[in-house]
Amino acid sequence: MATDYPGLLLLSCNDALRAYVDLVLSERGIPVRHFDLAREGLFWLLDHTPRYVLLDQNLDVDPFAVAARIRHVRRLKEVPLAVLIEPTEKLRTTAEVVRVMAIEKPLTRDKLFRFLGLG
Repeated sequence: MATDYPGLLLLSCNDALRAYVDLVLSERGIPVRHFDLAREGLFWLLDHTPRYVLLDQNLDVDPFAVAARIRHVRRLKEVPLAVLIEPTEKLRTTAEVVRVMAIEKPLTRDKLFRFLGLG
């Protein structure tokens, strides 16, 4: 049985993004678990159910494929999931087709809090 994780799972190899998300969410007491590689994050998800999942467009594999895979797990269907993307129509359309929220770069405190339902 998977353990509930009260925070955000962030899959990104971008150190600056990880540091920013850690800083912003630590102010609200929300823990962040991050992995550089999608595969590591997917293995972690076998045993954990995070409150939120955020994927960076610049993952080591296609973030939309990772999102689709996460969405196919019944236990994770209701977990809010977003992909952080460059502001292009193609990527917005892809996010729509995969049925994940798209958050356009650059990530701001307001965008992050809106995704988390905090603002």
